[in-house]
Amino acid sequence: MVVGVVGVLLGAAGLIVALTRPTPEPAKSTAPTYTAAETAAAHQKLCDTYKLAARAVQVDTNGHDVALGRVALTNSASMLDDATANPALNATQRDAASVLANAYRTATADGSRDVATDEVFQAALDDINVKDAAMKKICGGG
Repeated sequence: MVVGVVGVLLGAAGLIVALTRPTPEPAKSTAPTYTAAETAAAHQKLCDTYKLAARAVQVDTNGHDVALGRVALTNSASMLDDATANPALNATQRDAASVLANAYRTATADGSRDVATDEVFQAALDDINVKDAAMKKICGGG
């Protein structure tokens, strides 16, 4: 019985302490800020990467070796993904590169034999052209 009473008292004491303890204020986080030089460097690196990736896609998807085209699309998607990791990029730049990378991957998958119809594959190519135009606009090429 003594153990039961002690247990009740300890439980009550714990409840009182928990209820009277002040609630900690949530930590205030501020978004990081970047200098003009940092954002310009991030933009330049993204655009340099985009131009290299787009050129590889253009050359290797217009050749006679389908495998090289798929490699170029896959590699270029990866390069763009890596470039978007720079936190100094703004959302517009990051999003445009990400959707182009996804369009490259979709075309790679849709271009495999027996995966998609010709119409679906053509739609994937058209999507790349739309996403590429957005990146050209960001990078001053269109």
